[in-house]
Amino acid sequence: MADATGNTLANEAQVTLKAKDAFDGAVAKLTSIVSGVFESQQQLTSTAMVTTAGERFGGVVVQWAQDFEDLRSTLNWMSQQLGDTAQQLTNGNNQSADMAAALPAFGNSGFVSFPS
Repeated sequence: MADATGNTLANEAQVTLKAKDAFDGAVAKLTSIVSGVFESQQQLTSTAMVTTAGERFGGVVVQWAQDFEDLRSTLNWMSQQLGDTAQQLTNGNNQSADMAAALPAFGNSGFVSFPS
């Protein structure tokens, strides 16, 4: 039974780490997107849209970037939580294996039968 539990915990840790990797990938992509938006915003407002419209556009981009950063931060937090969960599952699996290893094997206790 301990083996099945250990395999379950190991599988859960592996799936959790895959989910963490997916969140890490999303965070990296979002970081790239926001960097590109800021670069475009700076170019537009400093060279092409040097007007009141450009100022408004720049302000809207800053607000959008703040909202976007909230999303990116949340995904990053979720990634960290998944990493912590995977570590706890791995630690629990190792602890279960250590506890099971300390138990005597069934049938090796020297017990033969109940007294008659």
